[in-house]
Amino acid sequence: MACSPAAFKVLKAIPVLEKEHPAERLGEFYRKLGWDGKKVVDPTKVKMHRDDFTRLVQAEMERAYHYWPQVPRSRIALEVGFLWMNQGPSSDGEVPGMVELLPGWLQKDLK
Repeated sequence: MACSPAAFKVLKAIPVLEKEHPAERLGEFYRKLGWDGKKVVDPTKVKMHRDDFTRLVQAEMERAYHYWPQVPRSRIALEVGFLWMNQGPSSDGEVPGMVELLPGWLQKDLK
């Protein structure tokens, strides 16, 4: 009987982010999961439960509103929200409160 790749996923607690600058927080998220800054992250293989992902993105947008109070909220929502939606984890995870790392989430070194 063959095991599916998902059977080898690693579960980690959702990282607590401490960086101030909104643009640095996505990198911090991946670093706290084990990214060394040299490999390419495949965000389709990094999964969070939909509710956790929604809370994370909303919190990141709210944080950015306070970081850049002079920037219109609609612009922050687009830029920060899309940053997390495009480069952040997938929102189809199965385990609330955890990040699921599937095999291959880290790929070859960046050049």
